[in-house]
Amino acid sequence: MKTRIVLMSMIIGVWANLATATPVWFGKPHAARVLRINSSLDLASFAPLLERFVALNPDIRVSYLDVNTFELYQKTILEKNNPSASLVISSAMDLQLKLINDGYGQTYTSPVTAQLPSDAKWRDQVFAFSLEPVVMLVNKDQYPGKLPQDRQDLLRTIRQYEEQMTGKIGTYDIRRSGVGYLLASQDARQADATWGRLIEAFGSHQLQTYCCTHEIIDDVASGKLLLGYNLLGSYASQRARLDSRLEMILPKDYTLMVMRVALIPKHASNKGDAGRFLDFLLSNEVQGMMQTKALLFPIRPDVTPVITPYVVEATGPKRAIELDQQLLVGRDYAKQRRFISSWEIAQEMKPK
Repeated sequence: MKTRIVLMSMIIGVWANLATATPVWFGKPHAARVLRINSSLDLASFAPLLERFVALNPDIRVSYLDVNTFELYQKTILEKNNPSASLVISSAMDLQLKLINDGYGQTYTSPVTAQLPSDAKWRDQVFAFSLEPVVMLVNKDQYPGKLPQDRQDLLRTIRQYEEQMTGKIGTYDIRRSGVGYLLASQDARQADATWGRLIEAFGSHQLQTYCCTHEIIDDVASGKLLLGYNLLGSYASQRARLDSRLEMILPKDYTLMVMRVALIPKHASNKGDAGRFLDFLLSNEVQGMMQTKALLFPIRPDVTPVITPYVVEATGPKRAIELDQQLLVGRDYAKQRRFISSWEIAQEMKPK
């Protein structure tokens, strides 16, 4: 019952947030056509690509609405018959697949999407344009002991420095963040025993939870947190490059790899320009821009030989979250409620 009440309160909060959200515009005010994009991708990482797109297509004006992954999913459902956007972009791969599976998307094919490998698209309705590591971010000036290289190291630090670590670890609230739920459920799938110990340690040491990556990173940088767990690597890498207090860590036991994926809603008003933008994202030029301008980790890192901070190799096993039907299993409502309930119980644990 508690989980259901919390989920309902979250949905009510989503509606309130969406009512006040405003888009950012790119391109000429009197362009002949408008392409509306709803996305969970931070504008700072995406703006250079949007600016390049309208420069190449001066007859198109772009409206960009930045919302978090769970809000984006709910908004797409609410607008099924009259979508506000012609393109929806999210790192919550499972929610994007669920939208397609439930009939909220449409097929798009082009010579560009045809060249995508089969594991980077699904039913020609969901398309991946970036692939990035899921990382830990540490305030190395304040972190006690040696920096963690994997989850076991993190557990040892929590146990050895209980007082210093209590209230100082942050991650996504899996009830409010679609990508947060995806990453937590994948952790449980990859290493069930380790995940169980880790989430219990988090809960008994006052884990701080957030809706959005940038808030976690801000608090790690300020010292309010010592470590952010399961963060999207593109954002963490950008901040670590600019702030000497921060270090991004790709866990050596395994590093999850998550895709950012796009879909065109079933009743999109401008499917043509949405498809054009998809092809643009997958083009050699833009895949290269993602690397050379340190914006995102591209799905095709081979398009440029330049070695940049956005060609990152994990020292341990890489576990790509696969864009396939298996993702829908974790979003079965009963399983989702059980998983969230277990997570909530762990968060209520008291320190020993």
